Amino acid sequence: MNIITPSTYMKSNTQSVSLLETECLYGEKVEILDKYQEWVYCKLNTDNYCGWIQKNSLGQLKKITHRVINKSSFIYRETNPKSEILLRIPMGARLAVENIKSNWAQTFLIINNKMQVGYVPSGHIVDNDNKVNDWVKIAQTLEGTPYRWGGRDTLGIDCSALLQLSYQTYGQNIPRNTSEQVNLKKNTLTNLNNLKRGCVVFWPGHVGIMIDKVNCIHANSFHMKTVTEPLFDIINRMDKDHLIAKMMDFN
Repeated sequence: MNIITPSTYMKSNTQSVSLLETECLYGEKVEILDKYQEWVYCKLNTDNYCGWIQKNSLGQLKKITHRVINKSSFIYRETNPKSEILLRIPMGARLAVENIKSNWAQTFLIINNKMQVGYVPSGHIVDNDNKVNDWVKIAQTLEGTPYRWGGRDTLGIDCSALLQLSYQTYGQNIPRNTSEQVNLKKNTLTNLNNLKRGCVVFWPGHVGIMIDKVNCIHANSFHMKTVTEPLFDIINRMDKDHLIAKMMDFN
């Protein structure tokens, strides 16, 4: 099954007031493991995250071929930017595309339980196998995005989602949370002087991406948005329980 809404909340239980764990994005595939009333317990194939989502956010799309690389985009009714918008789609959303002509890609979506045809700007998508070498540039397009705990839809993201979404464009799906990201098999650095673009800095429960040897982009609750600032400014705000845990080269 696929997610057929722009995004949907994934929670640890079926209480609507429970904390947001993560978000599943349009077109992503899930494996249903259990059901309860209007909820389904499932595993998100992108990163194997498990939780409860609303079953009305699920449907069966055609074969997924492309993903959204723009911060967000829209599916239009016609190949005309003035036509009706059928759906908003965030970065990381997956699309079933069968035809690309000129500046538009024909895709398929489900509205009111019916399969419909729509069109998305072809410059906003890439095929599933596409690799962006400068994945940090993608992270930088998310600067200014509001911070949201558990957020993965680019309407609002947290620190680990910033890393996950941007690094996905490099051709690699990585875990959702910092507790798992920090254990990836990447080259570990021991000296701050060796940091460069594409290095990732982990603190307990937080992560940031170096855009050069001095500045770091991160989604954070201090600014309540995604910002770029000197790494030492971040370090100076941290208390003794939040010292740098690990520095890794993700290039």
